[in-house]
Amino acid sequence: MNQVIARIFQPSWNLYITDFLDILIIALFLYSLFLLLRKTRSYLVFFGLIMTMGLYLFAKYFNLYLTWYLLQYFVGVSLVIFVIIFQSEIRKYFEFLGLIGTRQIKVGRLAPKSPLLGEIVQSCVRMAQAKIGALIVIQGNDDIVNFTEGGTALDGVISEDIIQSIFDPHSDGHDGALIIRNNRISKFGTHLPLSTNFKEIGKHGTRHSAALGITEVSDAFSIVVSEEKGKISISKEGKLKTLNEFSDLEKELEKYTRAKFSPKPENPFIHIFKHNLWLKGGAILTASLLWFFSVYQAGIIEKAYSIPITFENLPKDTAIENYSPKEIEISVIGRGDKVFEKITPENFQIILDVANLENGVNKIELIRKDITIPLNVSMVSIEPETVLLTAKKYYASQIPIVIKTKGEVAKELELKGIVVTPEFIEMWVPQDTEIPNEIATETIDISTLTESVIVPVKLIIPNDLKPVKGDSVANVALTIEKQQ
Repeated sequence: MNQVIARIFQPSWNLYITDFLDILIIALFLYSLFLLLRKTRSYLVFFGLIMTMGLYLFAKYFNLYLTWYLLQYFVGVSLVIFVIIFQSEIRKYFEFLGLIGTRQIKVGRLAPKSPLLGEIVQSCVRMAQAKIGALIVIQGNDDIVNFTEGGTALDGVISEDIIQSIFDPHSDGHDGALIIRNNRISKFGTHLPLSTNFKEIGKHGTRHSAALGITEVSDAFSIVVSEEKGKISISKEGKLKTLNEFSDLEKELEKYTRAKFSPKPENPFIHIFKHNLWLKGGAILTASLLWFFSVYQAGIIEKAYSIPITFENLPKDTAIENYSPKEIEISVIGRGDKVFEKITPENFQIILDVANLENGVNKIELIRKDITIPLNVSMVSIEPETVLLTAKKYYASQIPIVIKTKGEVAKELELKGIVVTPEFIEMWVPQDTEIPNEIATETIDISTLTESVIVPVKLIIPNDLKPVKGDSVANVALTIEKQQ
C-alpha cells in the first residue's frame, strides 16, 4: 500500500499535452451528460453506477481483493445494465449533442416588458377562464425543428385574437402545439415529443407531457392551459410547474425572456466559471479520475529512433561538404505500448539552422528547439548531442569564357569569325582559391563544318567552382564563308 501511495505522489508525473486534451474532451462529454441527466429523474441512478465503478477501480488499484472480487462481476455486465436503465436517456443524450451544434445566436428575440408578451399572457388567461385547452412553445436558443412533427406553417403576428382562434375547439389545429419563433407564430397544430418522466407529469394529460417533453431536449419554454381545471402550467428545463395565480405567468415569461434574450454584458470567461460550476467541476474531476485509474496506470515505455538530419537557411554562398553523424538517436518515453503503435521515424524531425556557418569545420550543439517529436511522448536523451559540419564559403566572380577549337575548315572555306555567348560566366569561387583567368569550352572540331552555325558547348568547370545560376553551357557562333 505504501509503495502505491508513494507512486501516486511521485514528483515526476510525465504529463503530456495530449493528456490534458484527453481529460478535457471526456469532461465536455460528461458535462453535457450531466446537464441532460439533471433534467431527468435518473441522475441518482447514474451517479450510483459511477460510484460503484469508481469503487471497483479503487479496490483494484489498492489491491482490496474481496471488494474487487465481488465487484468484478458487476463491472462485467455494467454496460448491459447501463443500456437497459438509460436507453431513453442515451437517445436524448445524442439528440442533445446534435442540438449543441444548432444553437442560434439571434433566435426568439422576445424582449422583457414587450407588448407581445402581454398578448400571449392575455390569450392564455382568457382561454383558462373559458377552460379551452392550449399548448404554446416559445423557442429559445436551441432549434427545435428536429423535435417537432407535422403542423401548419403560419409566420403570423403574435396577437391575442390569432392565438385564441387557433385553439378554438372547432379549429383543426387546436389539438397541437403553437410554436413561437423570432417574435412570430411560426407553426400551429404541431406534434411534440412526449415525456416519460411520469413523476413530473403526475396526473396531467398529454398536453402537459408534450410541454415537458420539448423542454427536456431543448431550452424552450412551454405554456399549457388545462381545459379540465382551467389552470395554467409552465415547463422549462425539464420541470413542470402549475401556477397558482394567472399573474404568475407574466413573471415567469419575464424571467425566461430576460435570461434567454436580453443582451449579456457579462464577460464570457466569467460566464464559463460562474454558471453550472459544480457540474463542470464534477465533470473535470470524474474525467481526471477515469484518466488516472486507466490511462496513467499504463506505465511509461521508452523507445529509441534514428532520425536523419536536415538543414535550413543555407546561404547561397555556402556549401556543406560533409557532416557527421548523418543520423541522431533520440530516446523518448510515452504512456503504454499503444502510444508507439503509429509512431515512426517520419514523425520526428531534426532541422538545423545553418544560416551562420563559418568557412571550415563547425561544431553545432543540438538543442530542444531543433528537434520535433510527437505531442504524446517526451524526449529522454539525444545521442550524440554535437554535429561536426564542414562548410565551404564562396564569393561570386565574373570569369571570361574562352573557346577551344581544333582542326581547320576546308581549303575552299574561310572561318570569318567566332563569338561566344555569354562572354563571361558568374561563378562561385571558394574563399581560399584564386580566381581563374578563364573558363574554357569543350573543344569544337571545325574541320567538319561547311557553313555558318551556332553550336551549344559545355563549359569545362573546375571541381571547386560552381555556376551561380547553375548554367554550364555557352553558345558559340561560327561564321564560315567560301573563299573569294
